[in-house]
Amino acid sequence: MGEVEIVESGSLDGLTNGWEQYGARTRIMMLGARADRHALRNHGRTVAIEETAVSVFHRPREERSEIEALGLDHTRASFQFVDVAMADLGRWMQPLIGQGWTRSEVQIVPSAGTSFEEEIWACFHHPAIPLPEKIPLTESPSMMSRKAFVTHPGPILDDATDSVMENLAASMMGEISQTMEETVDETSAEEEEVAEPEPESNISTEPIPMTEENLPPVTTPQPESPLESEMRQVISLLVAGGQEMGDIMEHPQFIEVSERAAAAGVDVWGMFVRISEES
Repeated sequence: MGEVEIVESGSLDGLTNGWEQYGARTRIMMLGARADRHALRNHGRTVAIEETAVSVFHRPREERSEIEALGLDHTRASFQFVDVAMADLGRWMQPLIGQGWTRSEVQIVPSAGTSFEEEIWACFHHPAIPLPEKIPLTESPSMMSRKAFVTHPGPILDDATDSVMENLAASMMGEISQTMEETVDETSAEEEEVAEPEPESNISTEPIPMTEENLPPVTTPQPESPLESEMRQVISLLVAGGQEMGDIMEHPQFIEVSERAAAAGVDVWGMFVRISEES
């Protein structure tokens, strides 16, 4: 599996200095559940990245009261900042997006008594963790010197992937179920207050007979070819990486697979439109 190296003290700026010469990179914030911190530290073991990625975790202290005032419970959230190759972003996030994580933008601002330039970060967050418009911190995430987790590319072991994703899924389902139960309880109480007895109906109903001639024809969906499946996967990864649907057709990864698909007789444009409508 991919090796996760632990650096006792390092920052994103310090550990990735000069790496941009080997290819475009990007930085994201991951706002997960505190219970998933261990799984998120080892997330790199479960994804087939091609370039080394670096992440650091931050536990709010001086800025706790300001974060709480914005509606974010720091005791339930895990603040993680990741530097990853642009080409690997979709691979890094796709498993979590499949578990319900969503992408937004958040403004990182200096907390009281500190000073640094405000920054806009792309943030992927756990479905049960609300994301405020801004998060006050004591320093820029890029310069935080913390225990860092450096993930080097390597083969993926299926049992490791299944174990980590099951833990993440169980945690998220627990959070979501609790929220849904609270909502159902409130809704049921409201319905009991306004419920009225339904009037009895004396009108008898009879089923309308249908013959085989009246039944609509059953259409069997055709399975996708390997090239169509590959196109769908490429589009999903690019969307997960933050690409707009309107820009995907100009992306090198899409161009490469679409040219092979078109040569094999696939209706590339029609398939792209269908996937756009599904998204």
